Amino acid sequence: MKKALCISLIIGLVVSYGFTTIQSADNCDKKGLSDACKKKLEEYKYDSQKYSKINFTDRNVQMEVEVPVFIGEKYRLVFNTSSLPKSVVISVYTKDKEAAKRTPIYTTKDAAAGTTEFVFDAPRVRNMYIDYDVPKDDANSKASGCVIFMVGYK
Repeated sequence: MKKALCISLIIGLVVSYGFTTIQSADNCDKKGLSDACKKKLEEYKYDSQKYSKINFTDRNVQMEVEVPVFIGEKYRLVFNTSSLPKSVVISVYTKDKEAAKRTPIYTTKDAAAGTTEFVFDAPRVRNMYIDYDVPKDDANSKASGCVIFMVGYK
């Protein structure tokens, strides 16, 4: 019994180490992206941040992240997409993607080409959901990158 437990533990460690190495092999400078976002928070107090790895595939993909907020606080969201090889549309909603009749309260859809940093001062809301609309990779180049957003409150 002890031998089987030891073997399964060793296999688990080897597998987890392998995946950790694969995940950290991307070309995203997390610290650099975080520092750039933090500068844009200005008079807001840092609350949290979320780093998301984006893999471009042969189909359109939508990723959603929920942002926990407190009622009555003012929030600023800062996005940095400079480590993405392609543009990804970012939209902020007050309802999740399963809800009917949701409309974005912010979107980067009409942003100028080449813009990689976005600042959004959110109205007072109960919930925020961030959607990343990842376009398909027509060249089938297996491209990947990352996006980071930082939340500040006042």
